[in-house]
Amino acid sequence: MLASFDGLAVRQLRTRRLRSALTTFGIVLGVGMVFGVLTLTGTIRSTFDHVISSAWGSKDLIVTPAGGGGLLRDSTVEQARAVPGVKDASGMVGGVFTRLGADGRPVKGTGGRMWVAAYDTAGTPPYDFVWVAGRRPGSGAELAVERRWAGDHGIKVGQTLRVGTPAGPRTLPVVGLFKFSDNLNFGGQGLAAMPAGAARPLFGIASGYHQISIEASDRKDVGALQRRVQAALGSGVEVRTPQGVGNDTARQLQALDVVLYFFAGVALFVGGFLILNAFNMTVLQRTRELGMLRTLGATRRMVKRTVLLEALVLGVVGSLLGLGLGLGLAVGLTQLMKGFGIPVGNLSVGLGPAVIAVITGLIATFTGAYWPARRAGRIAPIRAVLGQRSESGARHRAARGIAGLVLFLPGAIFGGSLWMNNTTSGALSGLLATLLTMAMFVGMVLAAPILITPLVGLLTRPLRRLSPTGGRMAGDATRTNAARTAATAVALTIGLSVVVVNSGMTSSFLGTIRSQIDSAYARDATVQPYGARPEEGGAQTMDASVRREIAALPGAGTVTPLRLTAIEMPLRKSLPGLAQGLDPAVYGAVDHSPIQGATRAQALAGLARGGVMVSGGYARGVGIHVGDAVRLHGPSGTRSARVAGLVNAVTPLPSLFVSLRTMREIYGVTNDAQLLIKARHGTDDAAFVASVDRLIARRHPELETLSTAEIKDQISTEVNRQFGLFNAILYVAIIVSLLGVVNTLAMSVAERTREIGLLRALGASRWLVRLSMLDESLLITSSGAIAGVGLGVLIGWSWVQSLDTFMPGIAFHLPVGAIATIALAAVILGVIAAALPARRAACLDVIDALAYE
Repeated sequence: MLASFDGLAVRQLRTRRLRSALTTFGIVLGVGMVFGVLTLTGTIRSTFDHVISSAWGSKDLIVTPAGGGGLLRDSTVEQARAVPGVKDASGMVGGVFTRLGADGRPVKGTGGRMWVAAYDTAGTPPYDFVWVAGRRPGSGAELAVERRWAGDHGIKVGQTLRVGTPAGPRTLPVVGLFKFSDNLNFGGQGLAAMPAGAARPLFGIASGYHQISIEASDRKDVGALQRRVQAALGSGVEVRTPQGVGNDTARQLQALDVVLYFFAGVALFVGGFLILNAFNMTVLQRTRELGMLRTLGATRRMVKRTVLLEALVLGVVGSLLGLGLGLGLAVGLTQLMKGFGIPVGNLSVGLGPAVIAVITGLIATFTGAYWPARRAGRIAPIRAVLGQRSESGARHRAARGIAGLVLFLPGAIFGGSLWMNNTTSGALSGLLATLLTMAMFVGMVLAAPILITPLVGLLTRPLRRLSPTGGRMAGDATRTNAARTAATAVALTIGLSVVVVNSGMTSSFLGTIRSQIDSAYARDATVQPYGARPEEGGAQTMDASVRREIAALPGAGTVTPLRLTAIEMPLRKSLPGLAQGLDPAVYGAVDHSPIQGATRAQALAGLARGGVMVSGGYARGVGIHVGDAVRLHGPSGTRSARVAGLVNAVTPLPSLFVSLRTMREIYGVTNDAQLLIKARHGTDDAAFVASVDRLIARRHPELETLSTAEIKDQISTEVNRQFGLFNAILYVAIIVSLLGVVNTLAMSVAERTREIGLLRALGASRWLVRLSMLDESLLITSSGAIAGVGLGVLIGWSWVQSLDTFMPGIAFHLPVGAIATIALAAVILGVIAAALPARRAACLDVIDALAYE
């Protein structure tokens, strides 16, 4: 008896194959997203772990400037060697070369940039180079190149490379190929080695080091050696083990991990909701059958078990299939990130993510099926046999609506500030934001009947005018089980609302940035190394001769440098930021960014006296005010500086603005990352910029000249890329929600079998039956899309209002065209998805349908 009763679950799966397949596919997509994102984050972490183990496997300590930016003094190497317990110390100075093509222009993408490590080739290398071809670099201007990158781009030992350097174009011979100890693949990035003596003139760095690698005499006592080295070198440097460097990198990646987990969670949440809806439908359709089983002696526990067993089978099958899909998604996401220029190595697939994804899928399946299973076990036998169903009362619906509102509001109000918080721990803020946002989704689910049902009623009226018979039949079908209709539509609502929020945030960021650039940029053009990005902290620079050459052009007015370095922001440990060095005497002529707390002249005068200006949003977040003192901490010095003003400038990271002198004295940075140029008054601006363009193309092809419009386009591309990655994940959630529409319509066909048979017997055509099903799909998807767009716009507007501390002056920009396109596409796809249930309904045999129970 027990075995045959449990066998009902398997028989139910065979009987209702379409619903079983659709529910399983929802699980597959949810588990696939979780496994794909876990594999992606594991790959990112594995890449950086491999970088560290491969590059510094034989090193015990790594010395870098405090905060990560600037240059260590030359004497630091000898100071480190003098510490008891240090076997050897080797310095490294780094730079970036741009590979030039046959036409003399920079090669685009990762194939065009080489990160060059220069060191004293007569001593110990700063990294664990393993030489595989040719020879090691000697003392001249020659390169050794990483083997994989060289092979990918057809570079061989003995040939020459034409490269753009900060000192201008050079032709350098390739004398050797190397790999790292465990065959590191740094996401397609070009890596090269070069003698320091020959590299320094090309880098424009006469003295100093970016990093020092230390080997210990006794590797069993590295902790004590680390403390001795730190004490000997002082507070301007940071001494870490390679593992410590890896841990710091992992902390910086936590915020990205949380965001990726959230978007995978959205897909899983919608998938779990599909499961809940599917099993609710199963219980509703089997009401008489379950009632009959109860009258024949089946207990509540037996009935509940058969529903849960059915869910378990689907969960196991869907979770295992989801691993295959997740692997494919991980490959796609990895390639997408590589396309964005993010260094990601070979895919790292582990057992842990697979186990977590499967367990998560099973939990989601069990959670989604538990309530319907419990409901099945509580069915009263006599009422069930008679086919009667309980309906929730008005009081119950009102309570659900209030509970939904209570859960919805906190996420809608505070979610944006938590997601974009740059003044506290990224992981903690991301976790709080995830919890509030998921609670907001639950609130939307609870309030769905109150929200969706009126929309369906409104949409039914115009539909009945366009399709009188089909529209009326569709409207009656949606009202017959309004709760099911609302539950199906709200899955689409959730997916679309997040896409709309993403689109709204993207549009608001871009619109505000464009407005701020238009009002703040008083320059005519910006000259910088090709492909350089400010957030890289001045990794690419240019020689001072470029500034002199541009200043000598006819019509040149202001030509002033901007120098950059990565720092750790004051008052917030481990928060990355930028130090931007500028000339206070002329900077006001090329930049009109709003300054608060002082006039522009007063703030720039304060910089000239050794003070700082701070990004306005960051300052308000941590409580910094004009007149406060902040600690400037760098490898060349440490001192207190007075805050001269708060700047609402367009910056990729929180920033401190200092004078060129302070930049040199604290951080040791003397190279130009950008040149801000403005034509002399009375000169044709366009003609002057054209002359700069010609100069750069002729003498410095490794550089580029950007107009204000081109800078805005670059920023737009970068922002769209970042949000595009998240939207790619969200589209999976929308696909899952559309499966729910198919499931609902399949259920509607089964419930209305006799009705459809009667309609056919009375003369209704197959086309009319098919049209009524398509109209029903149109009502469900349209109501879900309208609710999703409306709630998405509301949430997006609320979140943007809370971001003033993150981006002062941000205004909400509604991307009408993008939102309309997304919503329309969802509706069209929903109607297309309904084609199979509609065809099934139209093809029902009239006699069989009339005899259906």
